[in-house]
Amino acid sequence: GGVTGNSFAWVGLSKSAAETYSDPFRQGAAVEFDRLERELVEPIGLRRRGAITWEETEAETRAFVDAHRALGHPVDLIGKEEILAREPGLRTAPSVAAYAPDDGGVDPVAFARSLLRGAEECGATVYSDVSARGVLTEGMRVYGVMTADGPVYGSATVLAAGTAIPGLAASAGVDVEVDASPCCLIRFSTPHPLVNGILSSPDFEIRQLDDTTLIAAEDVPAGFSGDARELAGPTLHAIRSQLEDGDQVELIEAVVADRPIPRGGRPLLGFAEGVSGLYLAATHPAIILAGAIGAHVAGDFARASSLDG
Repeated sequence: GGVTGNSFAWVGLSKSAAETYSDPFRQGAAVEFDRLERELVEPIGLRRRGAITWEETEAETRAFVDAHRALGHPVDLIGKEEILAREPGLRTAPSVAAYAPDDGGVDPVAFARSLLRGAEECGATVYSDVSARGVLTEGMRVYGVMTADGPVYGSATVLAAGTAIPGLAASAGVDVEVDASPCCLIRFSTPHPLVNGILSSPDFEIRQLDDTTLIAAEDVPAGFSGDARELAGPTLHAIRSQLEDGDQVELIEAVVADRPIPRGGRPLLGFAEGVSGLYLAATHPAIILAGAIGAHVAGDFARASSLDG
């Protein structure tokens, strides 16, 4: 299913290992996200309260911090006393952890709505609750989208539909390699905020979405086809055992959604080959990269327009 509304929506640099930022596109992600945040017209539920991360061993945690600092990222090594001072809800803490003070998270649904509202203010027409069935073609030209409610015409069509992109592009005879990587987002109820920022450890990856909702992200085992709530068990156990008042946490829901991963690992951004009027946009993680994606797409269309003119 669609992954946006079921995203952990971590915004910052310490979500991933430092080597992932060797890609120039990702290097400017934080700056572009900050620009986008300033431009958005509605609240996005941003809670920028830092992220504390630790690995299985102290050596691995130190290596994680060193690699980020070598790239100039604001990631510090902090000790047990500071960990507990920043996250007093932890019953215990490791000897060291990585601390990224600028990291945070957004409400992914509010974020998407704000983007749509911003598009409307720029003159776009938004069609809600309409499913796309394929693209409209004439020869080697794409001239719109066929929806469940009828055709929508346009001089260019951007496919930014995650794992649905290959099927939609195929209707224009275009082969797109985007794989589905399942993830599980878990929502818990809390009596009050149990954590201040993001906590990422070998046992859980959690943050408060709001004061009474805690969310967690978990990988989905290969071949898993059971009830998503089964995946919440280990995380719930860790929360109840490691957080103060964790025994008052209750599972609300667990949802499995598919992250779109372009084959080859790099973002898929550009006009499709073999046809005119079709643009492809797929990458992961999309929320922290949203500003960079938008700037890149706008640049591509501006250059195409100048060439046409």
